Amino acid sequence: MGTQRSTAPQRRVDAVDIGMRVFADHGLTTASVQKVADQMGVSQPYVFRLFGSKRDFFLACMHEMEARIRRVLQQAATQNPGDPLPAMRAGFRALIADGVVTGLWLQACAAARSDEAVAAGCRAVIGGILDEAEHWSTAGPGELRDTLALGALVVMLQALSVDVTGGSQAAIDSLRGAEATW
Repeated sequence: MGTQRSTAPQRRVDAVDIGMRVFADHGLTTASVQKVADQMGVSQPYVFRLFGSKRDFFLACMHEMEARIRRVLQQAATQNPGDPLPAMRAGFRALIADGVVTGLWLQACAAARSDEAVAAGCRAVIGGILDEAEHWSTAGPGELRDTLALGALVVMLQALSVDVTGGSQAAIDSLRGAEATW
């Protein structure tokens, strides 16, 4: 029995999944496409053929990050239609628990400072998340803004290894009175 080869679309999905982790840890400029290729069992030129460039690969990873966040928001809202925002927040905290979304987002924001295509991608991610939250909730502009701000805070806290599983307020409270050890 022969081995079944993956199709190019499936290889793209696999590359994005691995690429999200690699870019989250190393960013756009220092991430190694070779590392992704090695984990996939393909050549580095093949990964470039899938995406065209390292930046396009990074943007594909950002697009998938947005899609994952939107799926979490949709799932939380459909399971809790009466009061979806708390469920959306909890779903988001669960999604970022492994650090991949957090790392990728922070790396994207850093790259956006000098790369307009990445900056445009970051703006699209924020807009898409706001659109999804607005679609699935009855929140007005102020509540959506506050929810986005809370999400940004949770990302920052998670990046700093603050436990956010008990919610953002518990995470913030855990920082109060903490003495600097630096």
